[in-house]
Amino acid sequence: MIFKSVLPEIEMPNVDFATFVLEEGKKRFGCPENKNTWALYDEECHKKLSIFELEAESKKFASGLVNKMGFRKGDILLIYATNSANFVVAILGTLMAGGTTTFANPSYTKREIANQIIDGKPRFVATQSNLLEIATGAIYESKFDIPITNIILLEHLTPPPKISHNQPIHIYSLYDTKPFDRFTINTSEEAESYVAFLPYSSGTTGLSKGVMLTHKNLVSNIIQTNIFAKLNGWHDDMSIPHRYFGVLPWYHLYGLMICLFTGLANGVGIVSYPKFEMKSFLQIVQKQKITVAHLVPPILINLVNDPIVDEYDITSIKYTTTAAAPIGKELMQKLSKKFSFMTIVKIYGLTESSPTITVAPKGNTEIESSGILTCNQEAKVIDSDGSGKALGVGEIGELLFRGPNIMKGYLNNEEATRNTLDSQGFLHTGDIGYFDKNGNLFVVDRKKELIKYKGFQVAPAELEALLLGNPDVSDVAVIGVYLDEQATEVPRAYVVLKPQHTNKSQSEKLQVATSIQMWVQANVAPHKRLRGGVKIIDSIPKSNAGKILRRVLRDMDNANEEASKLKAKI
Repeated sequence: MIFKSVLPEIEMPNVDFATFVLEEGKKRFGCPENKNTWALYDEECHKKLSIFELEAESKKFASGLVNKMGFRKGDILLIYATNSANFVVAILGTLMAGGTTTFANPSYTKREIANQIIDGKPRFVATQSNLLEIATGAIYESKFDIPITNIILLEHLTPPPKISHNQPIHIYSLYDTKPFDRFTINTSEEAESYVAFLPYSSGTTGLSKGVMLTHKNLVSNIIQTNIFAKLNGWHDDMSIPHRYFGVLPWYHLYGLMICLFTGLANGVGIVSYPKFEMKSFLQIVQKQKITVAHLVPPILINLVNDPIVDEYDITSIKYTTTAAAPIGKELMQKLSKKFSFMTIVKIYGLTESSPTITVAPKGNTEIESSGILTCNQEAKVIDSDGSGKALGVGEIGELLFRGPNIMKGYLNNEEATRNTLDSQGFLHTGDIGYFDKNGNLFVVDRKKELIKYKGFQVAPAELEALLLGNPDVSDVAVIGVYLDEQATEVPRAYVVLKPQHTNKSQSEKLQVATSIQMWVQANVAPHKRLRGGVKIIDSIPKSNAGKILRRVLRDMDNANEEASKLKAKI
């Protein structure tokens, strides 16, 4: 059985992403009823841009790329930076020049950035001064030829520094007004083939992979998300300026697409901020009168539990979306009780789907549902036993989706693409769930190995490969364990120690486990740390084919937890 969206199908336009966002934005910001006096406000440096100024600066960036740096159609620019107004200029300018933008978490280590450079092969890097040492170190480690003169610094500096020989160039020094051949799209073939964004995702299994999202994918998903914004009435009140708070990172597709670009295309003012911190968040919401907040469950837990929230007026928030990680029924009820003035909207999606797949419509009484399919979207539920049998209403299985927003494939990885996109164009998510008779999606489990820490992906295979390089580790398996109090999974490593530790006491082995945990902490980004600890084990359970049986470890973990609870009761 194929489940179809109940919403009317829409013909998606064949247009490049930058043109679509800016033209839609100009129509809406130029509307007399729109109360916003700016499109983008950088809360850190207080830079303001109207939609027309954003377009003008993006053109100058594109001209500089082409005329000063020799940027060519199809080139890739890696953005390794925190949220800022210039982050947006760099994206749109790169697209105007006919390039692709890829993104890296600013908390990544040299090794992690180097791996992404090796895979994606960007010719240019946009970063900021405090990350420059890591960026240049990663380039050196990757052995990929990115001259230092191909590095652009994005921070807001006035006046811009002079161009120095054999040094990175500042964004404002890069700006140029010379003509350039602006990239445009006119046919469906072009829209479906040219890659605009290359975010990285671990998919259903394995190491991080470059997700090729085309101009058609991204334009379609903004239209799909906008329909729900209209149905839910996010922007109905025309007596106020509607504003989104860009506090979620823009290297992550949820923040980038659902907040930033969906907002700009809707005529919504975007407030950018480099990193979430509770007090700053509350101050800015109160000052800027944010109307829609795009958040994740760990932030929502803080909003419910932190008493500092009561010191600020955040009643301007009428809608809050939540995505990137599961949110439980209990938390939803607490949010509704404490913040009766706002509606919580659940969204389900993946990087591979650009990202939105389902959104909870206004008035949805199914509190545990992730909503209904966006327009032009189809779904299948198949038996997760490997038979591929299609299931019906209320039957639980692996979730598959098809639509114009589904990725082109993984970069340089045909095998992973074949394993994820079937011959009919359906995307295997690795998530387990079902649809009810009204088309509501319920996600109940995860088949894939991926760990989600506060919305960020952690690939067990990456941590296992790292740990096998530790001098004390003979074998290892990593799983995710769920912490109710934080509403998130955390990585936990099960380790077999090398023979020299066999006769050591239990306390000595615990010391080794702690040292392994600290060693990992020094070599990975914060979200990949082994917050679930390191457990010493005699052997790693594996199948006859040598595949790690993570289910056995999870069952063992659950049994230990139940035993601890029983002991506590006694």
